[in-house]
Amino acid sequence: MERFSAISKWLSIKAAQPVACFFAILSILIWALWGPYFHFNDTWQLIINTFESIVSIMMLFIIQNSQNRHTIAIQLKLDEIIRATKGAHNEMMDIEKLTDEDLARIQEKYGLLAAKTKEELKEGKADTHTPEIGRVLERKNDN
Repeated sequence: MERFSAISKWLSIKAAQPVACFFAILSILIWALWGPYFHFNDTWQLIINTFESIVSIMMLFIIQNSQNRHTIAIQLKLDEIIRATKGAHNEMMDIEKLTDEDLARIQEKYGLLAAKTKEELKEGKADTHTPEIGRVLERKNDN
Protein backbone atom coordinates (compact mmCIF):
# COMPACT_ATOMS: atom_id res chain seq x y z
CA MET A 1 0.00 0.00 0.00
CA GLU A 2 2.87 2.33 0.79
CA ARG A 3 4.38 1.70 -2.63
CA PHE A 4 1.06 2.42 -4.39
CA SER A 5 0.73 5.64 -2.41
CA ALA A 6 4.25 6.74 -3.33
CA ILE A 7 3.74 5.92 -7.02
CA SER A 8 0.34 7.60 -7.02
CA LYS A 9 1.76 10.72 -5.38
CA TRP A 10 4.59 10.88 -7.90
CA LEU A 11 2.22 10.36 -10.86
CA SER A 12 -0.26 12.97 -9.62
CA ILE A 13 2.57 15.51 -9.33
CA LYS A 14 3.86 14.67 -12.81
CA ALA A 15 0.37 14.67 -14.35
CA ALA A 16 -0.21 18.20 -13.08
CA GLN A 17 2.83 19.55 -14.94
CA PRO A 18 2.53 21.40 -18.27
CA VAL A 19 4.75 18.78 -19.89
CA ALA A 20 2.00 16.18 -19.29
CA CYS A 21 -0.42 18.27 -21.36
CA PHE A 22 2.25 18.58 -24.05
CA PHE A 23 2.65 14.79 -24.20
CA ALA A 24 -1.12 14.30 -24.37
CA ILE A 25 -1.38 16.70 -27.31
CA LEU A 26 1.67 15.13 -28.94
CA SER A 27 0.16 11.63 -28.68
CA ILE A 28 -3.07 12.87 -30.28
CA LEU A 29 -1.12 14.49 -33.11
CA ILE A 30 0.91 11.31 -33.70
CA TRP A 31 -2.31 9.29 -33.73
CA ALA A 32 -3.90 11.73 -36.22
CA LEU A 33 -0.84 11.65 -38.47
CA TRP A 34 -0.92 7.84 -38.52
CA GLY A 35 -4.54 7.95 -39.71
CA PRO A 36 -3.70 8.02 -43.42
CA TYR A 37 -1.18 5.19 -42.96
CA PHE A 38 -3.91 2.96 -41.50
CA HIS A 39 -6.46 4.37 -43.98
CA PHE A 40 -8.49 5.57 -40.97
CA ASN A 41 -9.65 2.00 -40.34
CA ASP A 42 -10.92 0.27 -37.20
CA THR A 43 -7.42 -0.61 -35.99
CA TRP A 44 -6.38 3.02 -36.07
CA GLN A 45 -9.50 4.00 -34.10
CA LEU A 46 -9.07 1.07 -31.69
CA ILE A 47 -5.53 2.18 -30.80
CA ILE A 48 -6.61 5.61 -29.55
CA ASN A 49 -9.76 4.31 -27.85
CA THR A 50 -7.81 1.65 -25.94
CA PHE A 51 -5.04 4.07 -24.97
CA GLU A 52 -7.55 6.70 -23.87
CA SER A 53 -9.54 4.21 -21.80
CA ILE A 54 -6.48 2.89 -20.00
CA VAL A 55 -5.13 6.35 -19.24
CA SER A 56 -8.54 7.61 -18.07
CA ILE A 57 -9.07 4.73 -15.65
CA MET A 58 -5.54 5.02 -14.27
CA MET A 59 -5.90 8.77 -13.81
CA LEU A 60 -9.24 8.29 -12.05
CA PHE A 61 -7.58 6.18 -9.35
CA ILE A 62 -4.54 8.44 -9.12
CA ILE A 63 -6.65 11.58 -8.74
CA GLN A 64 -8.94 9.91 -6.19
CA ASN A 65 -5.95 8.75 -4.15
CA SER A 66 -4.46 12.23 -4.24
CA GLN A 67 -7.78 13.85 -3.24
CA ASN A 68 -8.19 11.43 -0.33
CA ARG A 69 -4.69 12.23 0.94
CA HIS A 70 -5.30 15.96 0.70
CA THR A 71 -8.69 15.70 2.39
CA ILE A 72 -7.23 13.74 5.30
CA ALA A 73 -4.37 16.23 5.65
CA ILE A 74 -6.77 19.19 5.69
CA GLN A 75 -9.00 17.47 8.26
CA LEU A 76 -6.00 16.80 10.50
CA LYS A 77 -4.87 20.42 10.24
CA LEU A 78 -8.36 21.64 11.12
CA ASP A 79 -8.51 19.20 14.04
CA GLU A 80 -5.23 20.61 15.33
CA ILE A 81 -6.54 24.17 15.05
CA ILE A 82 -9.67 23.19 16.97
CA ARG A 83 -7.62 21.37 19.60
CA ALA A 84 -5.26 24.31 20.08
CA THR A 85 -7.92 27.05 20.11
CA LYS A 86 -9.21 27.97 23.54
CA GLY A 87 -12.99 27.91 23.58
CA ALA A 88 -13.29 25.83 20.42
CA HIS A 89 -15.71 22.93 20.53
CA ASN A 90 -13.87 19.63 20.41
CA GLU A 91 -17.00 17.94 19.06
CA MET A 92 -16.03 19.49 15.71
CA MET A 93 -13.00 17.20 15.46
CA ASP A 94 -13.74 14.21 13.23
CA ILE A 95 -17.07 15.80 12.31
CA GLU A 96 -16.83 14.23 8.84
CA LYS A 97 -17.55 10.84 10.45
CA LEU A 98 -20.91 11.89 11.93
CA THR A 99 -24.30 10.83 10.59
CA ASP A 100 -26.39 13.18 8.48
CA GLU A 101 -28.71 13.75 11.44
CA ASP A 102 -25.82 14.72 13.72
CA LEU A 103 -24.47 17.09 11.06
CA ALA A 104 -27.93 18.66 10.69
CA ARG A 105 -28.10 19.17 14.47
CA ILE A 106 -24.74 20.94 14.53
CA GLN A 107 -25.64 22.95 11.43
CA GLU A 108 -28.79 24.13 13.19
CA LYS A 109 -26.72 25.29 16.17
CA TYR A 110 -24.50 27.40 13.95
CA GLY A 111 -27.46 28.69 11.95
CA LEU A 112 -29.06 29.91 15.17
CA LEU A 113 -25.76 31.50 16.20
CA ALA A 114 -25.54 33.29 12.84
CA ALA A 115 -29.13 34.59 13.19
CA LYS A 116 -28.43 35.79 16.75
CA THR A 117 -25.25 37.53 15.59
CA LYS A 118 -27.14 39.31 12.78
CA GLU A 119 -29.67 40.55 15.33
CA GLU A 120 -26.88 41.81 17.58
CA LEU A 121 -25.22 43.59 14.66
CA LYS A 122 -28.48 45.43 13.98
CA GLU A 123 -28.40 46.52 17.64
CA GLY A 124 -24.87 47.87 17.13
CA LYS A 125 -23.08 45.12 19.02
CA ALA A 126 -19.79 43.59 17.87
CA ASP A 127 -19.66 40.22 16.12
CA THR A 128 -16.12 39.37 17.16
CA HIS A 129 -16.89 37.53 20.39
CA THR A 130 -17.10 33.76 20.86
CA PRO A 131 -20.52 32.96 22.32
CA GLU A 132 -21.36 29.56 23.74
CA ILE A 133 -23.38 27.44 21.32
CA GLY A 134 -25.36 25.81 24.14
CA ARG A 135 -26.63 29.18 25.33
CA VAL A 136 -27.90 29.99 21.84
CA LEU A 137 -29.95 26.78 21.82
CA GLU A 138 -31.25 27.44 25.35
CA ARG A 139 -32.54 30.86 24.27
CA LYS A 140 -34.25 29.29 21.24
CA ASN A 141 -35.99 26.72 23.44
CA ASP A 142 -37.09 29.46 25.85
CA ASN A 143 -38.83 31.33 23.01
